Amino acid sequence: MIIKKLILFIGVLLILINCNSSVKSGDSTLNEEIPYREAKNYFVKNNIDAAIDNPKFETQGEFDQVFGMATTMGENGKPTPVDFSKEFVIAQIEDPSNQSVELKPVSIRKNANILEVKYRKLVGENQSYTTQTAMILIIDKKYEGDVNFVEVK
Repeated sequence: MIIKKLILFIGVLLILINCNSSVKSGDSTLNEEIPYREAKNYFVKNNIDAAIDNPKFETQGEFDQVFGMATTMGENGKPTPVDFSKEFVIAQIEDPSNQSVELKPVSIRKNANILEVKYRKLVGENQSYTTQTAMILIIDKKYEGDVNFVEVK
């Protein structure tokens, strides 16, 4: 009789432990840090005058309407490849400016269905010409969500 109660107790205990583990793993999507790659050697096309409405690009065609390739000499001169069958791109595009501007990604976190992208904006010297700075980030499609850019100081 004691052995049956002990086996029943151990069985119930194992079920409770298993239930508790699944609850913890389900919560990991809240405020989860999202991996990304920064795309290099692209420029904002001249037909884009101001920041765009939708910062998310899910096809090569959408991406090519806004960005052009800026291939340069050297080992790292090719634009970063994007596989739109597995990845999507998000971009923060600044208004044209005659100041040098650099955008640096800080973090991407997913909370529910929102990708919160924190970045820093570094404004430098005046230039004799106008440029349009963009921060282009590549993310795996398994992290799909709406995008919210947040500038941090």
